[in-house]
Amino acid sequence: MKEIVQALRDGGGVERGPRADQNLEFLMLIGSVLPELQIYRTGKIQTSPGVEEIEGSPTEYYRTVGAMIALLAAYATCNPSCDGDTFGLDAVSKGDRGPMSIDKVPGKFINMGTKPDAYKEFCMEFGGQWTEEDWWAMLVFLAVRDVGKSDAFRNAVNATLPVAKRTDDHDRALARALTDMDLKRKFLPSVVKLSRRRQDMLAAGFMTNFQLPQLGQGEIAVINLRGLLDMPKDQLRDGTLSNYMYHSIFDIAGATSNEKFMYPIAMVPVYLGFTAAMKTLLENLGESTKHDEREVYFNFLLTGFKKAYPEFEEQVFRPLCESRIFRDEVGLVVLRILALTRNTYKNPQKVLDIMSENRFDVLTRELAGNPNPPGPQIMLYYAPDMLRMGLGTDLDDASGENMKHALEAMDDLYRLSRDQLRDVENGDYQYQLNVQPAVTVIKNAGKEWTGGVQLKSICNGAVIESNDMMTEGILKLK
Repeated sequence: MKEIVQALRDGGGVERGPRADQNLEFLMLIGSVLPELQIYRTGKIQTSPGVEEIEGSPTEYYRTVGAMIALLAAYATCNPSCDGDTFGLDAVSKGDRGPMSIDKVPGKFINMGTKPDAYKEFCMEFGGQWTEEDWWAMLVFLAVRDVGKSDAFRNAVNATLPVAKRTDDHDRALARALTDMDLKRKFLPSVVKLSRRRQDMLAAGFMTNFQLPQLGQGEIAVINLRGLLDMPKDQLRDGTLSNYMYHSIFDIAGATSNEKFMYPIAMVPVYLGFTAAMKTLLENLGESTKHDEREVYFNFLLTGFKKAYPEFEEQVFRPLCESRIFRDEVGLVVLRILALTRNTYKNPQKVLDIMSENRFDVLTRELAGNPNPPGPQIMLYYAPDMLRMGLGTDLDDASGENMKHALEAMDDLYRLSRDQLRDVENGDYQYQLNVQPAVTVIKNAGKEWTGGVQLKSICNGAVIESNDMMTEGILKLK
C-alpha cells in the first residue's frame, strides 16, 4: 500500500499532476498488482442500466481508479508514518474541480476540505485499527467491484449457469463469480490471493445486491433489502456488511474521475451522511426482533423524515403509524416520495393527501413493494434527480398540484414498466428502468422548466427499451 501511495505522490499530487498522463507510473503499478483492472478496458462496458459505452471506453476504468485513490487517501490519513501530512485530505479535496473546488461557494458547502477534522475522524473510524492486510483487501474489493459491467465477464459467468439463472445484473454476476473457484482463478486472481475468509466476505456482500445510497434516497425497490435480512447475524458484526456499505462511499467519491482529472472528491453529505446512515441501518438489522423488508425501509427513512418535518411527523404522521397497514403501504410510500426529493419538498401533508387517493393505487403498490408482484419489483434508476429536479422551483407547492402532476408522471413510468414485464413471472429481483433521459431534458430546459406538469408531459407517450433478459431498460422520450 505504501509503495502505491508513493507512486501516486510521485505523479505530482492533485494540484500539480491530476491527469492520467502524469501518473503513468502509478497506473502501471496498480495494473500490475491488480490485473482485474484490465477488464474495464476490454470490450463493451455497461455504465448504467440500458447504457453501454463504446468498445474500449475508459469511463469505468477511471471511475474505479478514482474510487481506489479515495481509499488510498484514507490510508495515507490513517497511516502513522504520514502523521501531520495532508496528502490524503488534499487528494480528495484540492485541485481545480470547477464549482466543486474548495475555493468555490458550492465547494465550501460540500467539499470535505473545509472539514479536515471531520475527514480525519471518518478515516480513523473506517480504518484506524486496520492492518496492511485489511487495507489491501479493501483495495482489491474496490478494484473488482464493477467488473460485472463488462459484457465479456457477464457472458463468461452466464455460460456456467442454466438459462433460467442467467443475469445481466453486474452485482449478481460478480457474486456468482466470487463463489466459483474456476471463475475466480480466470478473472479475479487478486481475490484468489486473499484469505478464504476475506473471499467469503466479498461474496456475501455482493450477494445482497444492495446499495446504501439508493436506499437513503428512497430509490431502490423494497425487495432489494431481502439480501440484507438473509445475512447471518455474525456478518453484521464482523465487517462483512459495513465494508460492503463503505465501498459505496468510495464508489461515489470516484464517480466523476476521468482521464483528465483522476482524483476523487470527498463530499460532506456522502462521507458523513452515509456513514451515519450506515450505522443506523446496521443497528436496525442487528436487533433481536426479526423485521421484514418494508419495516427496515420504513424505519431507515423515518430518521431523515423526522429531522426534515418534525411537527408534521409528531402531529399527523406518527398517530397514523399506529396502524401497521398504514406503515406498510401509504406510510412507506410517503417516506419514499419525500426521500426522492432529498426531503426538500415543503408540503408533506399534500403528499399524504395525494397518496391516500385511490387514483394512485398502482403507484402505491409499486412503491410499497407488493409482496406478490406479477413479476419483478421495479426501480426507477435516477428517480431522485428526476423528481427533485422535475418539481422545479415550486417546492412550497401550497396547492399540491405540482407534486400531483409529478407523481402522475411517475405513475405512468411504473405502468409502462409493468407492461414491459407482463410476460415475466420471476418476482425475486428488481427491474431497473433508467430515467436519466428525463433528467437530461429537465437540465437542458434550465430556467424554462415549468415543474410537475412538464414532467408529466414529457413522460406521456414515452416508451421503454429493455434488454433481452428483462432485467433493465432505458426510457425513450417522444
